Amino acid sequence: MENQDKPQNKPQGLLALRKRTAEVLYSADQNDVLTRRVDLSLIVLIALNVIAIIVESMAGMEEQFGQAFFTFEVFSVIIFTVEYIARVWSAVDNPWHDIHSHAVFGRMKYMRTPMAIIDFLAIAPFYLSFFFILDLRFLRVLRLLRVFKLTRYSPAMTLLLQVFREEAKTILAALFVLMMLLIIASSLAFIVEHDAGHADPDAFSSIPAAMYWAVMTMTTVGYGDVVPITPFGKLLAAIIGIAGLGMVALPAGILASGFSNALHRRRTQLQDKVTDILSDGVMTEEEEEEMATLLQNLNLNPADAKALIFAAHHKDDTNLLCPHCGKPINEDPDNNNDA
Repeated sequence: MENQDKPQNKPQGLLALRKRTAEVLYSADQNDVLTRRVDLSLIVLIALNVIAIIVESMAGMEEQFGQAFFTFEVFSVIIFTVEYIARVWSAVDNPWHDIHSHAVFGRMKYMRTPMAIIDFLAIAPFYLSFFFILDLRFLRVLRLLRVFKLTRYSPAMTLLLQVFREEAKTILAALFVLMMLLIIASSLAFIVEHDAGHADPDAFSSIPAAMYWAVMTMTTVGYGDVVPITPFGKLLAAIIGIAGLGMVALPAGILASGFSNALHRRRTQLQDKVTDILSDGVMTEEEEEEMATLLQNLNLNPADAKALIFAAHHKDDTNLLCPHCGKPINEDPDNNNDA
């Protein structure tokens, strides 16, 4: 029996290790000490990498500290490579995404996600340098992609990406209209100013050249290096400047509306959870932990949950009991003397 059990224990231990790896790398539970330490270590390492890349670009720094920069780069690539392999390996046990549960296709699907692509691009330049001769400036730009790894640990950036995905069609429609206005403005500017005798003959020499002036005018930047000199050109600049104010601000308004809607949905989700907890009038320790986890995942303030509990308690006259002392939770949410 012992000989038969040994082959079974090994895969079970490997599965347990893979599941634990997924919990540490993918879970948002900051009550887990190991998860918190791993997240903090990776955040610090990413920040140090960005600082090192910026400092390395300064004159004379690479000549003086080139070996130190290279050693730190090798150390960072090793850590990021282990992290990438561990994420791909444990993606099938991701507690938040069941779509990656298939052993082969699940991992391949995870590798095509935006964050996995960013993780790959963060280490790819180092390995590419062994096979291809690449410009150091090009390598620095690719290494700066590591800053996007921080979006995994920023709820605000996660919310921004979610809003971008939800409002993608609307934003693309606004950008399409903006592009049409840009083409029309640059074409008219080319027709009016092409033969006006500018000091810089390349200013309006073609429609693509006139697009630079159109963009500077529509965004109200106005560097002043390229300006129309004909009466019709000046009138066109005034019209394009006024029209551009609304068109350029349109995508920003769409994003602001998307943020508002996303926050409203998150608060609604929290309210539904509070209503579910209040259904029996008792908040158990498990429900309290679920509430805390939900607040972390939704990036909401604990005061929001207290306010919802307080409002629901007084609205429905529900005697919500504390799991620790057994007394009713009927205090004002602004009062810090909780049971």
